[in-house]
Amino acid sequence: MEKGLTTHDALQKLQQFGKNQVVTKKQYSPVSLFVSQFISTINLILIFGAAFSAVIGDSIDAFFILAVIIINGIIGFVQEYNAERSIEKLKTLITPTARVLRDEKEVQIPTTDIVPGDIVILVEGERIPADGRILSSHQLHVDESILTGESFPLIKAYRDTALSGTLITKGTGSLLVEKTGMDTRFGSIAKTLESVKADRTPLQKKLSTLGTIITLLVICISILIVSFGIFNHKPLTALIFVAVSIGISAIPEGLPAVVTIALAIGTKRMAKKNAIVRKMPVVETLGAIQVVLIDKTGTLTQNTMRVKNFWAVSESIMPLLFKACLLGNTATMIKNTKGEFDIVGDKTDGALLLWVNENHVDKEHLLATTTIVEEYVFDPEVKTITTIVKENKETHIFVRGAPETLLQQSELPKSEKDRITKHIEQFAKEGFRVIGFATKIEEHTQNLSREHVEEHLRFLGFVGIYDPPRKEAKQAVLEAQKAGVQTVMVTGDNELTALTIAKDVGLIDKTEDVVTGDQLDSLTDKDLEDVILRTRIFARTTPEHKLRLVTTFKRLGYIVGVTGDGVNDALALKRADVGVAMGASGTDVAKEASDIVLTDDNFATLIHAIEEGRTIYRNIVTSITYLLAGNLSELSLIFFASFFGFPTPLHPSQILWINIITDGLPALALAADVKDHRVLGENPRDPKEPLLNTQRLTTILVLGLGLGTLFLITFLLLHQKGAENYARTFVFNMIIGVHMIMVFVIRKRSIFHINKYLFLAVIISIIAQIFVNISPLFQTIFDLQHTY
Repeated sequence: MEKGLTTHDALQKLQQFGKNQVVTKKQYSPVSLFVSQFISTINLILIFGAAFSAVIGDSIDAFFILAVIIINGIIGFVQEYNAERSIEKLKTLITPTARVLRDEKEVQIPTTDIVPGDIVILVEGERIPADGRILSSHQLHVDESILTGESFPLIKAYRDTALSGTLITKGTGSLLVEKTGMDTRFGSIAKTLESVKADRTPLQKKLSTLGTIITLLVICISILIVSFGIFNHKPLTALIFVAVSIGISAIPEGLPAVVTIALAIGTKRMAKKNAIVRKMPVVETLGAIQVVLIDKTGTLTQNTMRVKNFWAVSESIMPLLFKACLLGNTATMIKNTKGEFDIVGDKTDGALLLWVNENHVDKEHLLATTTIVEEYVFDPEVKTITTIVKENKETHIFVRGAPETLLQQSELPKSEKDRITKHIEQFAKEGFRVIGFATKIEEHTQNLSREHVEEHLRFLGFVGIYDPPRKEAKQAVLEAQKAGVQTVMVTGDNELTALTIAKDVGLIDKTEDVVTGDQLDSLTDKDLEDVILRTRIFARTTPEHKLRLVTTFKRLGYIVGVTGDGVNDALALKRADVGVAMGASGTDVAKEASDIVLTDDNFATLIHAIEEGRTIYRNIVTSITYLLAGNLSELSLIFFASFFGFPTPLHPSQILWINIITDGLPALALAADVKDHRVLGENPRDPKEPLLNTQRLTTILVLGLGLGTLFLITFLLLHQKGAENYARTFVFNMIIGVHMIMVFVIRKRSIFHINKYLFLAVIISIIAQIFVNISPLFQTIFDLQHTY
């Protein structure tokens, strides 16, 4: 009999091998997370502008720009920090305690104190706390889907390998621990995860490019204006102030706020729909997803077993078939708060129990006269479970298990066995796990051997068990197709099961080729590029296969999303453009590798998130178009006035106020615009398309240059009458008034899709402008003249 370690030996090994825990590298500390909010091209430009404004004495401008930067940073920090805190609360993978043999007796210790050499007592419903070898097994079934994706529990016998984090679904046993902590399979994946580099989101890349373009534009135009001014014999100090004004006009100070607010609103909406966003910029990337790789077990399916179909010898034997399902059944049904039944215990037994219940069988009446005499547990060689019962003074035998074994032991003629075998094969082709049932009345009552009771049987029939798809999965797949998102199943399960689920959820219309992991191994990268675009199902895959598929799609230029819940998904989750982990059933490693966590484990939630991502991107580009069109109108006004030697149409303080009013609330209101459900009917945008495509750039140029010209002509006409200050004041108010109209023009939405925030923003902006015009203090600050 195994004695286990002594307390002294255990302490020594704990010092040698360390704690039994998977330590994932923290990507952000609170300080670094806060600092990261300010590292962007636009922010660097604004910081430089604020510093320059302070040097030349324009403290108001400097203060405003810095305030915008800091507020944006705080909003982003709070959102991402709260998301990280939420993820911490979701960590539930490893059982906190385990039972081990120490000093020749059984004790309960924290799982973190387990060391190599420990003997762990394994109990149904608990997770295995470390890697090791099975020492003893009594009907021990282990669900390894968390690592392999295989949906059916595996039977573990003496000397079989057992892995940390896997779930004991049935039976008991003991484990000799060989590896702990980071040395386990679980830990090795976590270490590999740290070497996988996550890419910047498309929006981050495009905003960086936009910031660079604006910087170059500001520098070039400022140099030109100073050059024109010197040529026209204007004072250098005045020219510097004009150059600063140009910088203020060109730089969209509200852009960081617009992006931050749009993303923050999106994350709030998604949180209400069971999606926790860990990194705000990735919300926008959701809308660009072109391919999503999804796991079968637990993502498309319920990760439960259900009877999908059955075959019986005749209608009259159905009561016997139901009784065979109930006798020796170790599962229990518990009604939850939703009125549905949850299964506790073996998943296969649970499937049989639910099937009997769904057929409205009176279980108590069926078993009222039955008394269990003896049970033979699952035999892995013949794959049967046998129950011996007494009923009406007779001994009845009920056997369930592999249908081919029961057929072989039945007394049916060969022709009948061949006919039934064809039905069984058809069930297998449909991806079902087939369980057969048989019975007989036993005349002998003493010294019954298992071999004897399981021969000369009366075959009853069989059921087909499978892991059913989620109720909402089919609709979610359909919506993904309408949205132009290619859905690809990547599972560790077998080909037939994967194909069945794919048909059930509408992932494929007809039988298609399934590529297995072995076939993937035989393909070169070039061959895989040819195969990957026409394949919707990859079965019998490993974590390395999933990572390779993500890498291949990205190499082909696709924006890739990956859903997953197991440790096996973590590498691909981090490598993907958007990694989406399951919150309820997901592992800690998967959650920490992901960008978004679905707290309801619902694939349909991802589709809603894609809709939200597209809405956010549309709102952001609309806001950017509005900001740049407005700023270009001011830029062109000042540039053309300087180029032709006209007086400066606006003072720097007036330009600052215009930017506060126009780049502030209206732009933010556009970023918070209502959802347009039509976005899911569109194809994903081209990831190579620039932030300012031809249509948006044309809008910016036409409106910006056109309005700038209009403002300049208005200023010159009024200036010719000898009222320069009056002309400047009139144009100052005219620009803001036109911006309040332009924001609705650029929005391009039906009046029935009312954005209450936009109406409120415009009203507040107009009231603020009226106040500036009638307030003596602000008339002095902005050098305004009465226009009434």
